[in-house]
Formats: sequence, C-alpha cells, structure tokens
Amino acid sequence: GMADASAGQAELPAGLGWVMSLLEPGTSPGVFNFFKMVTVLLVITVASMLAFLDVDADVAIHLKIFLGLSVVLMCLTIWFFGELQAAKNAEAAEDAAAASAPKKKESKKKK
Repeated sequence: GMADASAGQAELPAGLGWVMSLLEPGTSPGVFNFFKMVTVLLVITVASMLAFLDVDADVAIHLKIFLGLSVVLMCLTIWFFGELQAAKNAEAAEDAAAASAPKKKESKKKK
C-alpha cells in the first residue's frame, strides 16, 4: 500500500511536466502552444454550441457575440506569439552576430 502511494507520487511530475513548465517564470514554447490550444478549443466549443444546441434567439445572440470575441482572441493570441517568437529569433541572431564579430562594434566606437 505505502509503496504504491510513493510510486504514484514519483510519477506525477513526469505526467504533469507540461503543467510545471507553464508555471515556470519566462515564456516557453509550451505556454504558447497551451494558449493556442485553449483559444482554438474555446472557438470550437462556442461554435458547436451554436450549431448543435437548440437555444432561444436571445441566448444565441450572446453566443454569437462570444464566438466573435473568441475568434478575435484566438487570432490575437496566435499573432502575438508569432511576433514574440520572431522578435526572440531576431534577438538571438543579433546576439550570435555580436558574439562572432565583436571587432565591428569596436571600430564604430573609434569613429
């Protein structure tokens, strides 16, 4: 009994590794993928509610507005993370260029 419990606890971090990575400071690719997945699921959920549930017109208008907001949120999320990733890649490229060619910076200072 006790051995089983301790083994279960040992397995938990491995299974929930992606959750732990979300809680770490900084932005990891896991965070981006998680948010993209959540916003896409939100849009799918609201769209399927509109499609399959037989709701009153007053309720449907709220779902349509919410669907519109969800689509905007999804687009903004994907766009923002794309821009952030591009900025990170550009920064990494600049750092690599600076590391490989420190002489260029020195010559600029002399002028």
